[in-house]
Amino acid sequence: MSKSKSALYSSKLEKFCYAFGGVGANLINGFVSAFLTMYYTDSVGLSAAFAGTMMLVCRIFDGFSDVLMGVIIDKTRSRFGKARAWMLWSTVPLVLTYIAMFNIPSGLSTRGKTIWAVVTYFLLMVVFFTANNLAYHTLLIRFSLDSADRNATTAIRSIFSMIAMMGMNIATPIVLANLGGATEQSAWTKLVLAFGILTAISLFVAFFGTTEKLADTEGTSKKDTVPMGQAVKLILSTKYFYITITLFLVYFIMNGAASGVGLYYTRDVLGNMKLQSVISMVGLIPTFVLAPMMPKLIRKYGKRNVIMAGLIVSAVGCLIIMIMPRLVPAYFAGSLIRSIGSVPMAVALFTLSGDIVDYLDMKHGVRPEGVATAANNIGNKLGSGLGAAILGWMLAFGNYVGGAAVQAESAIRAIIFTAAGIPLIVNIIAIVLFLFWDIEKYGPEVKAYLEKKAAQQ
Repeated sequence: MSKSKSALYSSKLEKFCYAFGGVGANLINGFVSAFLTMYYTDSVGLSAAFAGTMMLVCRIFDGFSDVLMGVIIDKTRSRFGKARAWMLWSTVPLVLTYIAMFNIPSGLSTRGKTIWAVVTYFLLMVVFFTANNLAYHTLLIRFSLDSADRNATTAIRSIFSMIAMMGMNIATPIVLANLGGATEQSAWTKLVLAFGILTAISLFVAFFGTTEKLADTEGTSKKDTVPMGQAVKLILSTKYFYITITLFLVYFIMNGAASGVGLYYTRDVLGNMKLQSVISMVGLIPTFVLAPMMPKLIRKYGKRNVIMAGLIVSAVGCLIIMIMPRLVPAYFAGSLIRSIGSVPMAVALFTLSGDIVDYLDMKHGVRPEGVATAANNIGNKLGSGLGAAILGWMLAFGNYVGGAAVQAESAIRAIIFTAAGIPLIVNIIAIVLFLFWDIEKYGPEVKAYLEKKAAQQ
């Protein structure tokens, strides 16, 4: 392999270390999206409507912090590079705030608990998670300068992420059930302490195990720094930005709503909360089997076509659940089919911003990496916030009563629609959006340009 070509790719060790960092993101964002509403409603005694609205409002602020952080990353020059520096600086406060969020003192008044919830959620998601996760995803664009190489990296990351999700989804219902249920604070404390330690370890592995291929460290030239106005203008000038930000938005609406409703569904619709552990484990198996195949399939059939095929399969799974919502075998089958269809999107979604950056680099000679990643993260954060808000609103609309042994039929219907109806709508929207994604036709031209650029460094 020539020097120019080898400079585009990451090593096997770098792929492994970067992918392992995905464990941390899932144990933070995944756990918050899936279980924070239940912690607020069943352990702390706050209303589902408050939880959903608070999360959504904070996520709106999160959109501004994403853009600001993207600009900061683009302008950062340190001995650690651009993205790795912010991963290092934000990890410890991220973990500490995460632990504090799930340890609201029981002696506080309702107002005091509300203030604690708002402050810790704002600090975690708007400040520290934004800094850490945006840096993590920007690092993908900087330590790998080839789209196919990024696909291979994200395939490995998907496996690690699913291992984290599997462990989290299996452990959480078991720990809660065996330590007094969702009302018991000590059970939540044990969970977040364990997950917080694992998060820190995974993020430090990603930091120490990767390097940034582009030379943007202390003492290097600042000629490639992209002014904020120019970066935003470039991003807004391409249709691909609007496609990707909408994809992130709807995808994470689905994730935020569907993942958070799982425990409610198995407990209140199917009658056994422990089923969620088994369903989560079975639902994650497709990732281990199919994720390693995704880079080869994408090279052969194209990213858009593979993702669209997966979305159609996922929609079928949603329909099965909607048709037979109270049958355990149908819920298992629908969840498994939906998981199979979700693998291409899970593997490839976070590579889309890199494709846009490479395209803009070829067209305009600049790489607005931080701003491009931030733009997509806005869709991520706002979508997650809307998903969590929708869950809270749907529970409130269905007259859900926290801690009640039996829920009203209206609450059951709300849970079913949140678990299957919303994901079905999202899959349809995503299929339509990918009809307009044709950036892959520039692939050979982009690769030739980046090889020439790497050879000149």
